[in-house]
Amino acid sequence: MSEEKKNQGEDWEMSEEYYKSGEGEKELSLEDFITEEDLQTDGMKLQSNHDELLKKTAEDVHRVMELTLQGNNIEKISEMTGLDSQYVYNILVCAQGFREDDEIAVAHLVLG
Repeated sequence: MSEEKKNQGEDWEMSEEYYKSGEGEKELSLEDFITEEDLQTDGMKLQSNHDELLKKTAEDVHRVMELTLQGNNIEKISEMTGLDSQYVYNILVCAQGFREDDEIAVAHLVLG
């Protein structure tokens, strides 16, 4: 069957010609539809989400470090806090390099 006969029964949105722009027409891109307000709003949402995640991680670091100082191991800390044992391990590994107990710095390492 020829290609023309095959295309006659197909949906016009599926044809390549539908998506080709004519000569002299401006080709649109996603950036043409993004406003300055969209950029500011998205940036604030991302920063807000990152700040919340960092705050929660710093709280987790604080709890894990307190429980470690009480002599609890990773499995016990995981059971007590409900945190994943790999996450607890990551916190403890990242905290080893900070003698001044900077929980925010450890949280950044855990998230990074």
